[in-house]
Amino acid sequence: MDAFNEKLVTGGHWVFAAGLADPTVSTVIDGRGDEPVFTDGPFVEATEWAAGFWIIDAPDLDVALKLMCEGSKACNRRLEVRPLLSDT
Repeated sequence: MDAFNEKLVTGGHWVFAAGLADPTVSTVIDGRGDEPVFTDGPFVEATEWAAGFWIIDAPDLDVALKLMCEGSKACNRRLEVRPLLSDT
C-alpha cells in the first residue's frame, strides 16, 4: 500500500488517508431532536464495512475510479468511491 500512497503523492492527488477502528466500537449520534440520542454500535449492521479511507483530488470521476481500482488492489479490499459535496 505504501507504493500506491506514494503514487498518489507524486501524482498530486493525495489529500488525506486514514484507517478506521472496527465498527463494534462506533457510536451513532442523532442530534436532530431537542436532545441528542447516542447509540452504541454501527449505524447499519453489515458483514463488510469501511476499514479506512482516502480523500483524493482528482480532476473528474474517471480519474478517481481509475486511481481507486489501483487502491483496491493495493489494500486488498473493496472500495466505495463518493464525491465530496460542496456548497458551490
